[in-house]
Amino acid sequence: MKSNSGTNHIHPRVRLVIIKNGRMLFSYDSERDYYFYIGGHVEYGETLAEACIREVKEECGEDVNFTFGKILYIRDYIKPGEDEHSVEFYILGDVDKFTEIEGKKDVQFGGKHWQTWLGLDKLPENIFPRTLTSKLLEDYRHGFPMQGEYLGEID
Repeated sequence: MKSNSGTNHIHPRVRLVIIKNGRMLFSYDSERDYYFYIGGHVEYGETLAEACIREVKEECGEDVNFTFGKILYIRDYIKPGEDEHSVEFYILGDVDKFTEIEGKKDVQFGGKHWQTWLGLDKLPENIFPRTLTSKLLEDYRHGFPMQGEYLGEID
């Protein structure tokens, strides 16, 4: 049994799956050259839906509205050597903007992260978590039939 004392905490996070016009929205990390699903920590007293709305406004702009769809996946992200333990909720949703989001820099990361739409027909290899891409595309083709599917620890 692992101890949950000291500085060790479990962090709930939302990760958003937003697909529009044959493209999916990602954040790009220019320092480490990879893409990841937008989102972040759920704050104390905040629902998952409220966290999604706040994260979209923080990362895509105050004038961008998010519509909550459903929880697609739940993933464990555990890296004890980095003092990281998160539970991520991958949430299908929509936003009311498209071109306005492209290239929008995330000020929290000093402009080294920005939002971008990637074509579903040619997603790059450097999307994290890596093993989610093929599953997500297959589920998308079938209309995301599952809800709240537990994925465990995936890379």
